[in-house]
Amino acid sequence: MEDVMKRVVTLMLFTFIAAAVIVMPGFAAPKRLTIAVNFPQTDATFKAFQEIAAAYCKANPNVNIDIVTYTPYEEVMKTKMAANDLPDAWGTHGWSVARYSEYLEPLNNQPWASKVNPTIKQVITDKNGKIYVLPFDMDVAGVAFNRTVLDNAKVDPFKIETWADFKDACAKIKATGKIPVDIGGGATDDWTVGNFYDWTAPSFLITNEKHNYRKALKDGTFDWQNWAPVAKLLVEFRDKGYLNPDYTQGTWVNIGKRMAAGELGFAFFGNYVIGEAKKYNPNGKYGFIPVPAATKDDKPTLITGERVAMGVWKDSPNKAEVLKFLNYCSQPAVINRIATINGNPTGLVGADYKSDTGDMQLYFNNIAGVRGFPYFDREYLPSGMWDSLCKTGIGLLANSMTVEQAIEKMKNDYDTLRNQ
Repeated sequence: MEDVMKRVVTLMLFTFIAAAVIVMPGFAAPKRLTIAVNFPQTDATFKAFQEIAAAYCKANPNVNIDIVTYTPYEEVMKTKMAANDLPDAWGTHGWSVARYSEYLEPLNNQPWASKVNPTIKQVITDKNGKIYVLPFDMDVAGVAFNRTVLDNAKVDPFKIETWADFKDACAKIKATGKIPVDIGGGATDDWTVGNFYDWTAPSFLITNEKHNYRKALKDGTFDWQNWAPVAKLLVEFRDKGYLNPDYTQGTWVNIGKRMAAGELGFAFFGNYVIGEAKKYNPNGKYGFIPVPAATKDDKPTLITGERVAMGVWKDSPNKAEVLKFLNYCSQPAVINRIATINGNPTGLVGADYKSDTGDMQLYFNNIAGVRGFPYFDREYLPSGMWDSLCKTGIGLLANSMTVEQAIEKMKNDYDTLRNQ
C-alpha cells in the first residue's frame, strides 16, 4: 500500500510540474515554420536547405523549420493561394512579381536589400519599386553539356551558333553511341519538357531584333501558327534519334546521372543540372554555351531570371521569425553555398559574396556581352500556361498530339488565360 501511495504522489507531482511549466510566464513552445522550395527532395538544393535550416534551429531552439516541397509544385501553390493558406515562406520559381506579389511581404527594408545583384534586381522588382524575395542566386543559363562526350564526338561547343549547327553536333554525338539530348519527358517530370520550350521558343519568336513577336504575344494578337517551328524542333529531335530513348518516361534524376556517367551530350537546363551531375561525378568535365539562334541573322542568347529566390507570406502568423531566418540566409556563407551548388552567380553582391564556379569560369568568360532574355513563359505568356507548354510537349513526344493540335491547344489556353 505504501508503494502505491508513493507512485500516486510521484505522478501527482509530475503532473503539477508539467502543468506549471505550461502556464509559466514567459514560456512558449517552439514556433514551427513551414518553408516550401520548388525542388525535389533528391535535389542538392533541397538537401542544402534542410541543412541550413537545421543549423539555424540549433542556434535558435525556439524555432523548428520544416523544409517541404509539393508535387506538382505550381498547381499546389495555386490551390494554396486560392485558399489563402500558404507556407510561411516559399520559393517563387520565377514568379515573385507576376504571380505571388499580392501574397508576399515587401522586403525593401531588410538589411540585405541594398545588396541585391543589379542583374537580377530588375527581374524581382515590381512597377512600384518593391522587391518580394531574397535571391540566393540567379539564372544565367544556356545549354549544358558534358565536355568529354563532345570532345570524343569532335564537337567544338564554341562554334555552335544556330540550330543547324546544333543538329550537326547532335548527329556527331549520336554516331559515337551517346545520347545527344536528354529531355526527361516522363509524366512525373513533365516540367523538363516545358523547360525545353522555355529554352528554345525565344530563338524563334523573341530574340531576333529585326523580326520578333514580343509585342503581339503581350497584346494578344499573336498568330499561333508561328508556334509551329518551336513544336517541330522537338518532333525533329525525336524523329532523328537525338533524344534519350526513354523520352516518354525519362526523369530529372536520370538526366544528372547520365551527364555524370558520360552518356549524354546536351541538356536544356540551367547550370543546376551540372550541379546535379557533380553529385554523382564531381570530377567530370562540364560546361555550357548560349542557346543557339534560329537563323544566321541572329545571335545566340542566354536565359536569365530567378533561380533560387524566397519570399515571405505577408499573412504568416510567424512573420517575424521567418524574416529572421531569411536574414540568416542572406549571409555570404549561405548565399555562396546555394549559388555554388547551382553553378550560378550570387543573388547578393558585395564583400565576401562569391560563388565558386571553379572550372566553369571558362564558360562564364565565354558569355561576356551575350544578350539575356527572361524565361519565355514568365515574360510572354499569361499565368497558367506553363502547364500548356508541358502537356503539349508530352503529347507531341508520345504521338498523342499532332503539331496542329498542339498549336490549337496553345492558342485556346492563351486566349482563355489572358481573359481571366
